[in-house]
Amino acid sequence: MRVRSLGFRTDLMVRRLAGSEVSDCGDHLVIRTPLMPTFYWGNFLLLAGSCVVADAERWIQEFSHQFPAAAHVAIGWDRTTDRARGSLEPLQQMGLQLQPDLVMTAVDVVARQPLGLPVECRPLTTASDWLGLEALETEVLGVGPGVSDAHRDFLRARVAESRRLAETGRAAYFGAFLEGSLVSTAGMVVRHRVGRFQNVETAPEHRRLGLASALLELAGRFAREQLGAARLVIVADPAGPAAALYRSLGFIEAECQLGLQREAA
Repeated sequence: MRVRSLGFRTDLMVRRLAGSEVSDCGDHLVIRTPLMPTFYWGNFLLLAGSCVVADAERWIQEFSHQFPAAAHVAIGWDRTTDRARGSLEPLQQMGLQLQPDLVMTAVDVVARQPLGLPVECRPLTTASDWLGLEALETEVLGVGPGVSDAHRDFLRARVAESRRLAETGRAAYFGAFLEGSLVSTAGMVVRHRVGRFQNVETAPEHRRLGLASALLELAGRFAREQLGAARLVIVADPAGPAAALYRSLGFIEAECQLGLQREAA
């Protein structure tokens, strides 16, 4: 199956580099990430754009067949606009929530003004750096006492995967440090001259200070100068504040990425 969507193509690029399994079933792909079985978009179906997605029962059954132990459902559709989103209503009626994402691209990231803060922006390299990333993701994703051990394990596994990707030489993760503490991050994965941003996150109390902008510029420069990327790709919630930030940095809208998921209870 040939994937048309730039968003899903770069998702699969990252998944393959991270060691996920991608099986081609003709009119759909099955993506598995054995080390992170609770990662929704590491364990999902990607349906061809020509698929009859209105056959909701078939696709729910196929997901259950491919992932019998999964408590979630995640299904992507290889279309690049949201004009046909009405076709997804049968899946929504079966409890799946539509998540349209905005795929944005740039050749370069517009340079930002100096932060005016005692901040150090650099790659994550040490064991302490990666522990800092785990702590930051825990804070950003709101993990509290009532969150399951499985979700905590997922966060640890996600950081471990990021570290392994960085060690391949095809990726790097950057951090902004204030007084020695990691408060903002951005990752970059490159293959075939395409760079995909990952894990752009900032601690709530340090947002709107230009930290993410500085890291995106740093990661973009690394992708171009060190790994030969000619195109940079980032994905955002079309209704969220990140999309506006990315536009201010020179990104333009390329397509809509369509996914549906039903969260685990």
